[in-house]
Amino acid sequence: MQKKVLLTLIGILLSGFCFAQSDNAQDSVAVVAQDSVATVQDSVAISANGVLSIQSSTLAGVWLNGQAVGNTPFSMEVPAGWVIYSLRAPGYWSEVFIANIEASTEIQHEVPLKKYELDTRELPDVSHINDLKVLESLYDSLGQRPVETPSDSVCLAIFVADYPLPVSAPSPLEQTSSEYREYYETYINERQLSFNEWYTSCSDPQQHLNGISRRINELGTTQISGFIPVVGGKFDPTDSSGLKGDLVLYLRSPDGRADVFWKGVWENDFLTGDALVIALTSNVPAALSFLTAQNKTIWIPVESGFSRHFFKYHELNISWNGLLFSMEGDFILPEWLASVVPQPEAAPEAEVAAPVQPELAKALLAKIPGGNFNYRGKDMQMRPFAMNVSAVDQGLYKAMCGKKDFGKFKGDSLPAHSVNWKEANKCCVALGGELPTKAEWEYAARAGSPSKFAWSNDANPKDFAEFNSAKPAPVAGKKPNGWGLHDMFGNVAEWVQDDGFWFGKYKYLKGGSWKSKKNSDLTVESHAEEDARYWGTHTGFRCVFKN
Repeated sequence: MQKKVLLTLIGILLSGFCFAQSDNAQDSVAVVAQDSVATVQDSVAISANGVLSIQSSTLAGVWLNGQAVGNTPFSMEVPAGWVIYSLRAPGYWSEVFIANIEASTEIQHEVPLKKYELDTRELPDVSHINDLKVLESLYDSLGQRPVETPSDSVCLAIFVADYPLPVSAPSPLEQTSSEYREYYETYINERQLSFNEWYTSCSDPQQHLNGISRRINELGTTQISGFIPVVGGKFDPTDSSGLKGDLVLYLRSPDGRADVFWKGVWENDFLTGDALVIALTSNVPAALSFLTAQNKTIWIPVESGFSRHFFKYHELNISWNGLLFSMEGDFILPEWLASVVPQPEAAPEAEVAAPVQPELAKALLAKIPGGNFNYRGKDMQMRPFAMNVSAVDQGLYKAMCGKKDFGKFKGDSLPAHSVNWKEANKCCVALGGELPTKAEWEYAARAGSPSKFAWSNDANPKDFAEFNSAKPAPVAGKKPNGWGLHDMFGNVAEWVQDDGFWFGKYKYLKGGSWKSKKNSDLTVESHAEEDARYWGTHTGFRCVFKN
């Protein structure tokens, strides 16, 4: 509460300070549309419009009259008249400018953004870091070096001294002109955003260490799933067919964090245990093992610091030829690790209900072959990968990715909707995969066909896609495309990895949804760009899996 009050007071002080400075900045601050800051080229013919071109010393987001319009390098045709634009980049002071765009001219502006001068105080915000290894590395590096602890007054003094002053009102504008007042209001807003970001980095570093520790503990309460290679295995058949017997698998990740034996009984109608071991342990595995562990490690002191290892395992699943086998057995730690692991607390473990196992059909994967792909005019070589045959449904989401209230459209067979990009990405990681890129999504949606739809011209689009409907439909209820993928179009729009405007704050949704009004909205290349925090009953996702 004290810091909130302090930040408010600092904001008020800064507002008065900077406007008072603007009168004194006439001779020291460059005007964008004049002299060396901007160059006017009369040779450009753009009818009644002009062109604004911006370069910056580092990749930056560009905001035009308060709207995000792209990243640098930036060039855009704009109507003639006064325009206000700003540049933002993480770790740099934001900059705000005003310029008069004249018809049939181009303004070129190169902006040398100024980086924070934090020195040893440069400490990260970890609230959105979900990688335990990254957090542990940060904790080690910050905990081993001396860090200054600046006071609030020092933080304020550094900001006031370093933050760029507002530009003077360019001729013929006056400070009382409505255009300049609008510029100055934008400047005040940008400066406050920069100050909030700066203050977080400049405040007490011990808070950051404590924050990292808390974040590590928060992640330790969750489970994570991912592909872990089987580096050894043994099968002892108990019948002549080899389809039933005792199976031992040794799983170890390259970094050694996952290191565990699994022992159980293998019983199958068509795949022998020996064939499974070969498929799992070959140089190019024909089967993949997905291990679910508690996202918590034991820290073992070594000469260089600490060696960290998972010690609580919950589930093993094997993916083979598009099928997912849920393995029933016991996890056994290596002797060296078991000797240092604390004994589990029986009571809390007993209170935790066993996770609900998803039905087999929900986890089926389609194998997407590699090949050449013309992606928006550029030839690409796509490597093989696997992809969920449908959008992740609510049953699989709740079983593997955590609790979520899906509102009025509930049902295990319905797509997991109302998820923002972060939730979709986190779930894919928990399943051992990741969100597809736009190129991967479009490549899989085409299924080797040059058509912009998953169906032929004489087919009924409603046979392949759920659109122009009142609600989402159960997944995989429509015909698949040529590679066995259902619902690539319609039902729920699917998040992909790619960044939109402004450094990942905006992301892309592909495929349209049940809300799409006509099938012409469901082309391979069409997309919607939304704030990554956006969600709705029409937003969902599917994952890709790579070796």
